[in-house]
Amino acid sequence: MYTETNKGFTIITNFGCDQHCKYCITRAHPILKNQITDESKIDWEYLEKCISETTAPTVNLSGGGDPFFQWEKHLDFYNRVYEIAKKYEKQLDVHTRILPSDELISKFRKVGLTVEYWNEKQFNTLKDRVEKGILLLTKIRVIEVVGTDFTEDICKNYIKKIKGIGIPQITFRQMFGNKKAYEYWNELSQKISGEGILFLKDGEYHNYYFTTENKVFPYFFGYSEKDREEWKKKYEELEQSCA
Repeated sequence: MYTETNKGFTIITNFGCDQHCKYCITRAHPILKNQITDESKIDWEYLEKCISETTAPTVNLSGGGDPFFQWEKHLDFYNRVYEIAKKYEKQLDVHTRILPSDELISKFRKVGLTVEYWNEKQFNTLKDRVEKGILLLTKIRVIEVVGTDFTEDICKNYIKKIKGIGIPQITFRQMFGNKKAYEYWNELSQKISGEGILFLKDGEYHNYYFTTENKVFPYFFGYSEKDREEWKKKYEELEQSCA
């Protein structure tokens, strides 16, 4: 586990997204500003330098949108990141809502897959891929961002459902910037426990390389704790719901 004093290294892409979630970190993000990643403008030499210097054993892909959005168009990007990571004996992880081809997914050590409790289509897609052997190619941990609608009973049924198809790890993530959900996560985390169950407190667990800026930020919302707190406050005013 990475911590705020032992950080991982994450590459932030913005290839786009078609989920239309009310809870969206990208749309109001002060660094991304809805800019789309242009692969031709990535400073690959600097990115390689950053990967070579991180002490983290893994390189993580995340968004800005979804790093696997229209993944067929970005195979050169994934392959290049994979080769750089391999060169420096790093493994790849990814945070996504999308399960691409077996060939691509096999390049990743672990997939953090967001599956909302109400989304039967997402669940059935995951169930089908598990039945077809995806867990022989990579590890999967399922992620649910905890909103105020996520009751204790829903949580218990969700755990039973996800574990029932063979996924051993489930993470319940604290929602950024939503005060009621923030506090509710704390309450829920005191009631629910079990093997493979993690309640992940909101925090800064990585250094972030933004491909739209070709810069590394120590905070997802900027350079300082002040930047983070300012944007956390602003996000309290946005409509945020995982449904």
